[in-house]
Amino acid sequence: MKKLVGIALASLAAPLLRAEFSAGFARLDITPPPGLPMPGYFSKRIGDGVLDPLCVECVAVSDGTNDALIYSVDDLQLPGPFFEKAFPAITAATGVPRDRIYVHSTHTHTGVSSMLGEKVAPENQPIVAHTELRITKLVDAGRAALSNRAPATIAIGQTECKGISFIRRYRMKDGSVRTNPGQTNPDVAAALGTPDESLRVVRFKRKGAPDIAIVNFGTHPDSIGGTKYSADWPGVVRQTFENAIGGGVKCLFLNGAQGDVNHSMRFPPPARLALRAARQDGTNPKAIATFIGRAVAGAAISVWDICEDVPSGPVRGLVKAHPLPTNRPTAEETKWIELYDAGRESEIPLKGMELKTLTGQWSRARRLKNGPDHRDILISTLAIGDALAFAGVPGEPYVDIGRAIKTQSPFATTIISCLTNGSHGYFPSTQAHQEGGYEGLSAWFAAPAGDMIVAASVTQLKELQGKD
Repeated sequence: MKKLVGIALASLAAPLLRAEFSAGFARLDITPPPGLPMPGYFSKRIGDGVLDPLCVECVAVSDGTNDALIYSVDDLQLPGPFFEKAFPAITAATGVPRDRIYVHSTHTHTGVSSMLGEKVAPENQPIVAHTELRITKLVDAGRAALSNRAPATIAIGQTECKGISFIRRYRMKDGSVRTNPGQTNPDVAAALGTPDESLRVVRFKRKGAPDIAIVNFGTHPDSIGGTKYSADWPGVVRQTFENAIGGGVKCLFLNGAQGDVNHSMRFPPPARLALRAARQDGTNPKAIATFIGRAVAGAAISVWDICEDVPSGPVRGLVKAHPLPTNRPTAEETKWIELYDAGRESEIPLKGMELKTLTGQWSRARRLKNGPDHRDILISTLAIGDALAFAGVPGEPYVDIGRAIKTQSPFATTIISCLTNGSHGYFPSTQAHQEGGYEGLSAWFAAPAGDMIVAASVTQLKELQGKD
């Protein structure tokens, strides 16, 4: 009889134990071998060494019934075919459904190319093999993070990291718009926008296990260059934060809305010029990345001990497809491409990045010449309780898009991340589309795609909170 009572009590206690919120962490090395191409610029680069390791990280959270996986991958971007394989592989191995799988690329420009598909040239098979290895690493990291879970509570911190992120689009004195016109270019009239300098920290306080941090800040990770693999400044953020806090704490970084911002300061003081010189002459290729990473980590550290507790609650997610209007080439753009193909480049009123992005082999102007008029993108949203949410955009949204989502979200804290569960290029605001420039020329989607992304993200967030 006593044995039966014991069994009954145990069965009653099980749901109570399962209902406790928990969080776990895993990190795996995904550094490629030398010899693979590196994306992110307009010239061919082949990786020939390693400055620091590339990683895939995963935070697993659970409300006792529903699990979710939040990934951060040191990658420029991960395309649709990657997720067509990755989603079902992760679900099969972990039981976590697609709606609660959140995979973010940090957008490092010193990572490795991704390629999948049936029609791949033999010389590109090593790229395919490493892309498939990354899927395996995602699966393994998800399983490891779930196994690492420990009971946890949630706390939120918010501050600013000033003087690190700068608008990279400028109105020139002649009325044109240019991206990265040069830090001391005298023909610049004004920056077109203001950076979002806010920084958020999510702290999972775990019982009997080291705490976990998610740090969120937005700007381009493009401060190294060259042909050595590196996680750029997001890798420095993680390392600096973990070393400073100590105690085995782990840090996952999510890059925010960064489509129109980078580290290039106008008229930098001598000390910053020295960092740039050290990077360019090779004496310290990570000089700028180290400066940025330490600054971002320092801001996160400054609020770590004063993060405010928030209730956990149910874990739920939504990943939905939304049709957006494509940015099909105008008659003028089609003419420019014809001039370029005819060797009459001098007759095209575009230079530098603008010319290359319009006329490149895989440019949206070439690939969208015959349509379609609309394409679907995946908007990913994830919520923990009623105080914390994540909104992932599958591309590079401008800072104004990130601001608008955060402002309109029904959650007290909303973490915005770029390049999440897909990669569809730049998402300029409607105003930026009208102003022109590099990003507008390269954007696969036309105005008002940015406004539509805001509306779709906010609708999903409201649905998650039951306010639709």
